[in-house]
Amino acid sequence: MLLRRLRLLEGALDTGGADQGGSERSHESRIVPQPVLFRHTVEPLGSFARMVEPGAGLALGALAVLAATALLELSRTLAETYRGRWFAGNGRDVFHAGAALALAAALLANGLPPALAALVSATVLMLPLLFLDSLPARRQPRAAMLFALVGLAAAPPLLEPLSIVDAANAVARLLFY
Repeated sequence: MLLRRLRLLEGALDTGGADQGGSERSHESRIVPQPVLFRHTVEPLGSFARMVEPGAGLALGALAVLAATALLELSRTLAETYRGRWFAGNGRDVFHAGAALALAAALLANGLPPALAALVSATVLMLPLLFLDSLPARRQPRAAMLFALVGLAAAPPLLEPLSIVDAANAVARLLFY
């Protein structure tokens, strides 16, 4: 009885545990995939699914770029005003995250998957955030330069979101599959 029970457990734990009758098929190698009639492919970073029409998506993108620029400008202005306080350091991150969230929402509406929208919005804001403290001291030239930096960086994913999704999925497949 004990020997039969051990054989049952052995069959349940090996790779061919589905067939516990001791047949030759129960111990076949599973390395070669069995033929499948329909295989549903899943894109590594998600698929393109536009929520709005292209014109409306471009308008949403322009509003997101404007909102991100305003939040970055507000962050810089308040940091200058309250220099040396907690806000001037860690508190600025709230405005930076808000700018990234505004861009990510517009990119998501334009068809990018959520993970890719977050990655692209963080990438778009990287250059403006690196130069934020070295921009001109006057507000209008600084805001114009921020708008130009964010707008130029956000233009490719807003104008051609499908190609961005296809390229990102191709790179992910190349790296991980």
